[in-house]
Amino acid sequence: TTTTAMRARPTNAPLGGGGFSSSKPNPPTSGEHAVRFHELAQREADAMADTMRSLNLGGQQRDVVAEKQQSTVNGGLETSTFTVAARVRPLSEQEMRQDNGNAFACVTPSGPGKGGRTETAAVLTPKINLRGVPTLEKQTFAFDKFFGADSGDDDLYVSLGAPLVKRAMAGQVGVVFAYGQTGSGKTHTMGGLLRRVAGDLFSGSNSGSEKKKRAINFSYFEVLGNNCQDCLVVATDGKKTQWGGTQSAAAGGAGPQPGAVQIGEGMDGGVITRNLSSHAAPDARTLLRLIDVAQSRRSTAATEKNATSSRSHGVGIITIGAEQFDSDSEQDPYGPRPGVLYVIDLAGSERSADSAKHSKERMDETKAVNLSLMSLKECIRARTAAAKPADPNNPNARPHVPYRRSKLTLLMKDVFDIECRRMCSTVVVACVSPSARDAAHSVNTLTYAAPLRVAIAATKDAAPLPVDPKDPVQWSHDRACDWLEEQIVHGNEKYASGVDVERILPPGSNGRELCSLPEPEFHKRLRAQIPGQMGAHLGKKTYDALWALIVDAKTRRRRPDGTVLTDEDEAREVRQAEEALAARSALWAERDKAMARGGF
Repeated sequence: TTTTAMRARPTNAPLGGGGFSSSKPNPPTSGEHAVRFHELAQREADAMADTMRSLNLGGQQRDVVAEKQQSTVNGGLETSTFTVAARVRPLSEQEMRQDNGNAFACVTPSGPGKGGRTETAAVLTPKINLRGVPTLEKQTFAFDKFFGADSGDDDLYVSLGAPLVKRAMAGQVGVVFAYGQTGSGKTHTMGGLLRRVAGDLFSGSNSGSEKKKRAINFSYFEVLGNNCQDCLVVATDGKKTQWGGTQSAAAGGAGPQPGAVQIGEGMDGGVITRNLSSHAAPDARTLLRLIDVAQSRRSTAATEKNATSSRSHGVGIITIGAEQFDSDSEQDPYGPRPGVLYVIDLAGSERSADSAKHSKERMDETKAVNLSLMSLKECIRARTAAAKPADPNNPNARPHVPYRRSKLTLLMKDVFDIECRRMCSTVVVACVSPSARDAAHSVNTLTYAAPLRVAIAATKDAAPLPVDPKDPVQWSHDRACDWLEEQIVHGNEKYASGVDVERILPPGSNGRELCSLPEPEFHKRLRAQIPGQMGAHLGKKTYDALWALIVDAKTRRRRPDGTVLTDEDEAREVRQAEEALAARSALWAERDKAMARGGF
């Protein structure tokens, strides 16, 4: 396949996509030192090219999402991972003509990072020192993957997009979102990724046979502050969607206007999206048409940096059903849950200097965008910290993940909730402009994104926590098979007496392989022996019970020395707490009686 590089901006396109002139002072690269800055940047680029060639790092393809799927410090299963990448677009034709043709790319690859599994990006910020000598201030940032200006959309999809599609097809949750300043290539990157997802889903290896074809549905809405709007709904009295999709109604009364999406939580803790249309995509052509329509309806407005800046977060949701079994009916209430892929194009971030000339409406929008971006950052860092084993000095303290703070993070509750009962993989793509005039923006973007990659490390010289015997990840093959037999066979002898649990967990496997088994594959192995609704029911019941154990192991309380509290210990603590509460209640009752008698 021919790799398609990011398209350079047209000749008449203004810098950053914007259509405004700026009264700001000229950057240092535009004056008498332009040639010298260009020479310094070229020298740096040549040195880095030699380093990359000597290390043979060019063109390597890595599944960085799989690399991040690693165990926690105490050997448990990490159910939600975050992969952070960065991408720099090429210089546009207008940018290359700036400074009398001496413009240079200020964001470049900077070799491998520490540990061998990271790649670094360097930002070269032009400055004039106190002696009037031009210099380039170099700052480096480490990422799981860095895509230079010569990388194409295919490169990004192979490394980041295809692994997420594979996981979503296995019933998991995949999230990818692009962050960066206006004009840095976010919409191009996410649009290219969505189109490749559409092609990949309907390729021969993924679409399945005609008899067992997957059900694929698409939704798209935009988020601005706490307001959400469906981009695939035409606001008519009949509440009909243009593309024939189904639209969920809001409970009670006349409900919101067509297209107004409501996001909340149900009584069971699950996320509910009301009034969001869902559109069947039986083929790639239909899905691509839906993508084009949805993206064309996003809200845009003129800003200091971009005449058509996206002022909202665009959220594409692709649900991918599992292949149906031969014995399935049209509706299978006990079948595997569909996988979900979220493709999110975040609104462009802006510095205060860029919003100085905004109207009040634009300022309010900028404030809402920046607040939601900060909430997203806090949620990712808190969820990463929550994956760390408890602090021995405070073993029962867990970081609070504030995913309810914004509609966007609430929608992604599965990613941030440590009690989520399926695997989640999230990819962050930080997009930056190569122009030296945007160096400050690029530094801000990479400063925001780079720390999201760093997992919270264990304290140095700290002893590993004692193994939790109830954690199914730690089970041997025999222990896992005993549990499967207890769940499937015992009490269901009439239907399951002939089940061979080693056909579900083959010899040589252990508890980790069992816990990592995708739900559709678990159902497939069980229902090959127990067909029909009984097999589906037992599959769902057993898989849910397994994930209940996984979540319990991640949230189980420990003593200050790290040992796990037994059931008897927990029962004793509950009893002691109830007795203490009863004693306090009796004391307050006596106090109230004394006050009534005037004793106080």
